[in-house]
This record gives sequence, structure tokens and C-alpha cells, in this order.
Amino acid sequence: MDNQLEKLYNKFREELAGNDISIYYDEGDLADIFDYAGDVHDDYIRLEALLLGNRLFPDSEIMLERRAIWLANMGNEPLRQFILDHPRSNPSVMWETLRIRANAPYAPEQAISELESLLDRFRLDDDESIIQFVGLVRHLEQENWLVANIDRVRDRCDYPPTLLFEIARMAENRPQSTSALPLLEELTELDPFNTDYWGLMAELQSNCEQYEDSLASLEYAKALEPDDVELLTIEGYNYLKLNRIDEAINAFRHALSVDADYFIAKRNLLEAYRMKGEAQKCAELIRELFRADPTDTSLLCEMLLTFPDETDETLAHFYANTDADENEAIVHVSELCRTGNETAALNYMRWYQKSFALSTQGKMVFIELLYHNGRYQEAYDYLIDNLKSPVLSSSELPIIAVIVSILLKLHIFDEALHFCNNWLEKLHSATVEHNSFHLINRGLRDILTDVKQLLTVNPTPTDEQINRVAL
Repeated sequence: MDNQLEKLYNKFREELAGNDISIYYDEGDLADIFDYAGDVHDDYIRLEALLLGNRLFPDSEIMLERRAIWLANMGNEPLRQFILDHPRSNPSVMWETLRIRANAPYAPEQAISELESLLDRFRLDDDESIIQFVGLVRHLEQENWLVANIDRVRDRCDYPPTLLFEIARMAENRPQSTSALPLLEELTELDPFNTDYWGLMAELQSNCEQYEDSLASLEYAKALEPDDVELLTIEGYNYLKLNRIDEAINAFRHALSVDADYFIAKRNLLEAYRMKGEAQKCAELIRELFRADPTDTSLLCEMLLTFPDETDETLAHFYANTDADENEAIVHVSELCRTGNETAALNYMRWYQKSFALSTQGKMVFIELLYHNGRYQEAYDYLIDNLKSPVLSSSELPIIAVIVSILLKLHIFDEALHFCNNWLEKLHSATVEHNSFHLINRGLRDILTDVKQLLTVNPTPTDEQINRVAL
């Protein structure tokens, strides 16, 4: 049956490409093409089948249902309005499934009642009605109910394997769930030559950290399709988790020999090379991956660390492909600092402040990065030129400790002492009611008190003494 659908789908696609579409498809053919295109995630063919079907068969019930399915992908509101505009006195199981979805959300008890009522009134008599029913269960967040009532639901299905497979696919979004594995075992017994069943079994076993079992399932799957890139990538991932690095590398390379641009295999191969200490191969892959997806923030950070001399070009390429967002930039910089890469963080923020206007918060981050990189004079000059006096807020208080530390490092002791006295007085009389403010206030007062005490006792302290009280 699937081969017939695939042939029908390919014929329709070829006719579209040749601009010679046949008008001799019946409504069932076009509904089947729409459904199959959904299975292979081809929205273009789905839409073309929908448009032709509604032009040739404007009164068709099954094409009306497909229009509703299309609208369901756009959200509940368009679907709800469509259902209201097309009342049905004798609705099909598909229409009722979509009606229930359109009226969501429900309280949990009501959601279960709707599902049970649907099963009482209808059979799930074809693949698409089963797929839409499982989709409804997922939409209503009633996956546990489905697993608990699987025998009842199965009794209402004309083709139970489709039900079992859709439930198993549902578990892909619940990585630690083992509930789908018995269903897949049953499916592989019913149809031991189905690559999809073995492949999904291997994927879920891997997700559940059953790596050896996953490799065993992959042996069956690969016997049927030895060059499937997804299967090879799962195999490589299992080997990676089992610390069998050379076998992982071979599997990922095999996958990439089939599809040189398969991003997931390439990304996992990078991890395998990293675990093996292959620095040069890692660098080449990082560059390739970033070229393929310049919006990937983790790859951005890896590019900055691997190719520090190319910082400006890397950041320019990244921001040419994504919108500038100062908060996101600060997150990236913080991650670089967290991993001990303060120089890369400073270079990032230096480029950013030249390319985009910084808020007060962004300026404070830049000053702090200059300080932690030992750029005390530059930090002081930037501070004088760009930052107004901090205010009493939990977001701006931390910069005070940085400022007094900069003054100490530059041996501007009189100004540092005056700064401490001024801010200790302000903090003492502050009345801001905010827990984080009080926590920062307390820590900041401790630092300022230590600095004041040092400068009062010794107006010209040594660098060693300064380092004890500065950040």
C-alpha cells in the first residue's frame, strides 16, 4: 500500500514540476497524496493537492477535512473558525477529531471525556484518522491516558499497527520514556522487514540509554537499509556513548559518505574527534558546521575560541544571519567567561560595542570584561566617557565594586576612598525593597568597607594588599 501511495505522490510531484498536472485524479487520490505528503513533511505537495482537490471537488467532504487538517497546523483559532463556518449534521470521525482539537484547551477530566466519547461513537477506520486521533491526544496532553487505555483504543482501530507506530513516535518527544518499547517490539514481530519499526526502536532505546540494545536493533535495520544516514548516525551516537570512539567515527564517516551535508552526523563526528584529541580535524569541522549554520550560538563560541584571529569576521557573519540582541550577546559572553575564556569574551564585546549601540547594562558588562582582562586604564577611560553615575538598583550595583577595583589598580587612591565613603553612605540609607538588592547591597558594603579600611590605614597600599580587597 505504501509503495502505491509513494508512486502516486511521485507522479503528482513530477507532473507539477513539468507544469502538466492531470485533471483525472479523483478526490480519494488527492486526499491520499495530501496524507502521504504530510508523512514525508512535504508541505508544498500537501498544499498543491489541497488546492487542486478543492478546485475539482468543491463539495467533497474528504477534501473539506484536509482543509481543516491544514488549518490545524496554523493554530486553534483558524481551525475553530473553519469548523464553525462548516457545521456538520452527520460528522465523520475525522471531523469530530478536528472539532475537539479546535475547542481545546480543556480541563484534564473533560479532555478524557471527549476522547472516550469519540471512541464510543466512531471507529478509527483508516490510517489518517488514527494519525489525527493520536495527534489529538498529544494536543490535549493525554499521552498517559492513551498508554493506559491502549487495548481499548486498539479495539477501535481497523489497522492497529498504525496506532502502535504513532504512539511509539509520540515517545520521541519524551526521551526517557520506555513505555513505547513493548509496542515497537510487537510491531517488529508483526512486520520484521519494516525499517521504520527497527529504526524507531533503535532511536528510542538509545534515548533511554539502552545503547547495546539499540545497536542490536540497528543490525536488523541496517540489514534492510545499510546506507540510511539516520540509522548510521544513531549507530555512531551509541558507540560514542559507549566510549567506542573509533567505531563511532567510522559510523559517522559512513553516514557522511552517503550525505556529505548531514548536519547531525557532522556535529557528532566533531564530538568524537574532540574525545580523541584530534584538534586539527575538530577545527576543520567547526568551520564547516558554522558555514552550514551560522546562527548556531554554540558553534559561534567554538569558532571564537578555535579561530581567535578571525573574531571580527566570525561575528560579522553571525550577525549578518541573525538579529542583533544585546541580551543574547551578554549570554554568549557570560558562557565564554564561565568556561574561563575572558579574552574571547572581551573581544566579542569589543566588536559588539563598535557595531551596535550598547545600553547601560551592556556598557557595564564591557567595563567589567576590560577589568578582568587587566585593561584597567582602558576600562577607566571608557567609564569616564560612556557611563553615568550608577543608581541604586540591583542591576547596577555590581558595577560599583568594579569601579572601585579599577581605581585601586590604577593607584588613584584618593578618588577610591572618596568613592567608598560616598557609596557606603548611599547604601546605608537605601530603602529599596527587593531581596536581590539587599543581598548585593550586603556583599558590596563588605567590599567597600574593606577598601575604606585599607586606604584609611595605609593611603598607598602595595599591589599585594590591593589584590586582597579588589575583585
